[in-house]
Amino acid sequence: MPTTDLHLVVDIAAWWTTAAYESGDDVQPVLFDGRARTPSGVFHDDGVYHAGTAALTQGIARPEDYRPDPMTLLRHGGPAEAVAAVLTHVAARTGGATALTVITAQSWDLPARQRLEKAADIARLPRPRVVTAAAAVASLTGEDVAVVCVPGPAWPELTLVDARDGQQRLTAATVRAPGAAAVDEALLRVAAVRAGADADADDWRLLWEIERARSVLAVQPRAAVLLPEPHQAVVVAREDLAAATAVHLDRLADTVKQLLDDADLTPPDIGAVVLVGDDDQMAAALTGAGLAPTRTVRDPHAILRSAARTRPPGRPSWPWRRR
Repeated sequence: MPTTDLHLVVDIAAWWTTAAYESGDDVQPVLFDGRARTPSGVFHDDGVYHAGTAALTQGIARPEDYRPDPMTLLRHGGPAEAVAAVLTHVAARTGGATALTVITAQSWDLPARQRLEKAADIARLPRPRVVTAAAAVASLTGEDVAVVCVPGPAWPELTLVDARDGQQRLTAATVRAPGAAAVDEALLRVAAVRAGADADADDWRLLWEIERARSVLAVQPRAAVLLPEPHQAVVVAREDLAAATAVHLDRLADTVKQLLDDADLTPPDIGAVVLVGDDDQMAAALTGAGLAPTRTVRDPHAILRSAARTRPPGRPSWPWRRR
């Protein structure tokens, strides 16, 4: 364990885990073999869970023993040991921690939080404080009320956050067209048709390839998708991703109206609209729905730094430092 106070902040997202540590007034990213992120998944072998890039490599060879998203599993009753393996993998890079914050995609109920506490205990880390990603993003704005928009692997997601009550989530909604395929599944179908292959959306290896391709499309017009043998790699383009997303964004205006109605607010009540990641298509759709983005957050470590100092809803500032 570290000899000085060290606050570890971890975001175990659907595909990737990022982390930062706070010591004194300094917040630094946790690096994994020189990289700013590590795969979130865990490999289950002989009763033991393993995390990191090596676990992913083993999982590709034995996909039935790999769990790509242990946090979602934990939230729905899955094993605490799986998340504990990820926390242990992260904490090993800092030598431990005297305080722990875990970022979650949604608010968790008490049983899920207790399972997370068990995971931290197995990893020999302090009892975790939980901050939602939307709350951490909203606190970057300094506004009382903010809408946070995340493209999401499946559908775009909107969250309304009230900073006047410690970053309390007022309401949230997915921008989803009924009956239409999720964005990642639609892009997988495009790739499968071009390769003459089957699009098995239950095969996490295929969705991993789609996630990787989407990361490439954020900075390049085309990306290769590597499908299992005997199929060759195929190419998907930004136009394919835009088409997969557009069917859902057609419902954005209705979703925004419902989101504000549920909170009894109007567009002028919103102090900030934050878009996570560069997405011109999403920005244009939000503008058309009356919520033009006022800020774009591109650096995931900015969210980690914000989470380190975001207080939970309805509670005083968290005194993580030892007295």
